Amino acid sequence: MSHLIAVQLDVLGGLLAELRALGVELSGEQQLTAASGQALARSLAGRVGEEAAQAGAEWAGALGALAARTLAVAATLEAAVAAYRAADLQLAGRIAPARPGLPAVPR
Repeated sequence: MSHLIAVQLDVLGGLLAELRALGVELSGEQQLTAASGQALARSLAGRVGEEAAQAGAEWAGALGALAARTLAVAATLEAAVAAYRAADLQLAGRIAPARPGLPAVPR
């Protein structure tokens, strides 16, 4: 059974922009976290410094994966919005302009 799906493309465009911004922000946090871990390794002697560096590297890796996946979702959403817009334009092209007061009709 088919169901009607209503999509508000402008709202999806806003979500797309937010996802991109989040992905970029997470990428920046990943770089900052990696640098902080390395700085802690240089600042703290011995095992404590090594563990701090390892924690920083692992957290940076998690942030990097999250950033990459967020940007991948944004790219997928961008492709979906583009496909919806193209389908909408194609459908609109098949409808003849109506005279005022009359409904539009398929060509």
